[in-house]
Amino acid sequence: MLGFNRILLATDFSASASAALLYAAALARLSHATLQVLHVIDARVTALARWTDVFHSTEAFATKAAAETTALQELLAHPALAGLPIEQLVRQGHPADSIIDLAANVDLVVMGAQGTIPASDRATGKVAQQVAHGSPAPVLLVPASCRVPETSATLPPTLPVQHILLALHVVEYAPQAITLCRALVTVCHASLTVLQVLEPATSFHLSSLEAGTGLSHNLDGTNALLHRRLEEVMPDMPTAPAVERLVVRGNPAEVIPQQIKERSADLVVMSVHAYEGLKKFFVASMVDAVLTQTPCPLLAVPFPPAL
Repeated sequence: MLGFNRILLATDFSASASAALLYAAALARLSHATLQVLHVIDARVTALARWTDVFHSTEAFATKAAAETTALQELLAHPALAGLPIEQLVRQGHPADSIIDLAANVDLVVMGAQGTIPASDRATGKVAQQVAHGSPAPVLLVPASCRVPETSATLPPTLPVQHILLALHVVEYAPQAITLCRALVTVCHASLTVLQVLEPATSFHLSSLEAGTGLSHNLDGTNALLHRRLEEVMPDMPTAPAVERLVVRGNPAEVIPQQIKERSADLVVMSVHAYEGLKKFFVASMVDAVLTQTPCPLLAVPFPPAL
């Protein structure tokens, strides 16, 4: 039902990667999917433990590679992975680039929201952000402190997801985000809130919604129009609770985390654009802003490639 045939778990052995492992294992069981377990040995100079290692980098990287390969072997013995079809992958290079390259051949990437990478990247979960914006497959980013699936040899696999928050823009969103939300609601027996944030400081493209003249100056009319559009985009499902549809005025970077907290969401789903050019170095996206604040996993769903 979820449509995942191959899932890529990217691990750096961090606390958030440990939580991601439990989600990846549960999703693989629910989907009857093959699970690829990837560790990227960071070959950048900044990944060396001490700056003095630069002077004998060949030996330092060899020691690092041996230790991390051993750690991956130990990870594969985790009880949550028992009985799953597993493919072990080890790569050397830039973590984000390696993960994105392999993401072209899977249906879902699962990884920690923050990891054991250099401090310059770890502070904001930069690798996670780069993968979210560069992966052609959806990316599930898992914080270390979130609720995790239970490991059981006797009970069927489940996800600790009771309420899902789908944050979207009715004019522009990834269609797969809608498909995945509907599938997750069914599989998890979860309730769903669909959120449209209306930014007061920016012009809303009402022309894309075929709005009447002057509606842009009528807040009540705009809200009613957006509610109708949300109902068209995400109608109620016969076997699930009624969808809650919200139009909230404010800054999305503030409103979305606030709604995650107020609704005790267990998963937030957002559409994500690919980085373009120098934007990845200087411009923070809405997914980036929410990722630094959300206590629950974030599923970043890419827009389809432009024709």
